[in-house]
Amino acid sequence: MFKRRIKYHIFIVLYVSTLCISAAWAETNLDRTKDTRVSELLKLLKTPVAEYEPTRVADVVDPKLKRKKYVVSWVNAPLYKGSLIEKKDYKHPVKIELTVIASTGYIGSSKIIASSGSKSFDLKVQKSLLVARLEPIPMVDKNLSYTVEHEFSMTPPQ
Repeated sequence: MFKRRIKYHIFIVLYVSTLCISAAWAETNLDRTKDTRVSELLKLLKTPVAEYEPTRVADVVDPKLKRKKYVVSWVNAPLYKGSLIEKKDYKHPVKIELTVIASTGYIGSSKIIASSGSKSFDLKVQKSLLVARLEPIPMVDKNLSYTVEHEFSMTPPQ
């Protein structure tokens, strides 16, 4: 019985010591692998990377060079009539910049760029734009809007 206890204690001591030695050996190997990985990552960080350049197509025209022309097609045309006084002051069509909500065609805002000479006619045209509506653009984001310049003469658009 005494011999069994000694054998048991020796076994425990040997088992625990092998565990400790293997753990110490694993830590040293891990430190070495960490060092090599860290040094590889540091090399990557120090290596300069070329800037990304999108591929160029020879046939593409620079968008700044293209002339943009929009055709204004009305779903609900603005309705206005010029009075005799307004016709007297009228010199040329009023030019208005329209901000249009693309998905619905409704005019969000309008700004007079060039007056017709008659302030009352200009305001009448601007008020008529509140109920007017352009052709909507199908399948676009509901928040998308665009601006377009349009001239309004004394005769309303059809």
